[in-house]
Amino acid sequence: MRGNPDWKSLVGEHVKVQKDGKLVRTGYVLDVMKSADILWIEAEGNHQRALFEKAMGYTIQPIQRTIAHQS
Repeated sequence: MRGNPDWKSLVGEHVKVQKDGKLVRTGYVLDVMKSADILWIEAEGNHQRALFEKAMGYTIQPIQRTIAHQS
């Protein structure tokens, strides 16, 4: 998937969050607002749950799973 996918389709997916082309965070999408312009990334390890907004310039891309890691 290229570009910035519809955020609604990313719930449960492992993604990378970028801003200005720089990696900000990776994690699993916990939830997406109905408007599809705000999403939550699950807490993981030392990282707390985090909210990201399209209006703030964040882009989200799914991380391709390797065959060895697919469930």
